[in-house]
Amino acid sequence: MKGTKAAGRYAQSLLDLALEKGVVEDVKKDMELFIQTLAESHELDLLLQSPIIKPDLKQKSLAAIFGNAMGELSVRFFDIVTSKGREGILPAIARAYIELYESHNGIVRAEISSAVALTDDQRNSLKQSLSGLGKTIVLTEKVDASLIGGLKIKVGDQRIDATLRKKLNEIKVDISK
Repeated sequence: MKGTKAAGRYAQSLLDLALEKGVVEDVKKDMELFIQTLAESHELDLLLQSPIIKPDLKQKSLAAIFGNAMGELSVRFFDIVTSKGREGILPAIARAYIELYESHNGIVRAEISSAVALTDDQRNSLKQSLSGLGKTIVLTEKVDASLIGGLKIKVGDQRIDATLRKKLNEIKVDISK
């Protein structure tokens, strides 16, 4: 992803400043609002990425769109990033900030894929099993009937494939040898 390293540095600076000012939660909500607005408005994304549009017009546009909806720190941060000509990485900065926020607060996201929807007992059992990874476990569930049975779990860079489909493929490979 373009500007990932720089986005991480900007996000870390924003988190440090938000911690200092005591507005970490507010800034997280602002970044979520920015990402949601960007997802709903292709024109805003084009505005930010355009090399033709002058930075001062981009600053005014961002202030007009988010000035009343966001806190002062977030608006000023957008203004500074835009003045540096880095407005193209604002979406990456917002996503990186949310990741840093979650890490700072011990929130761990786990993506679970299963052949059928999980029951409450299964969900609670998974949260209990994953509780050593962080204070709060947020599960994202997907149903994929092609798995036949079992689970696929993704937490950060770690992946666990305990599906029946994988086991059958392993048996198929062993038999063919």
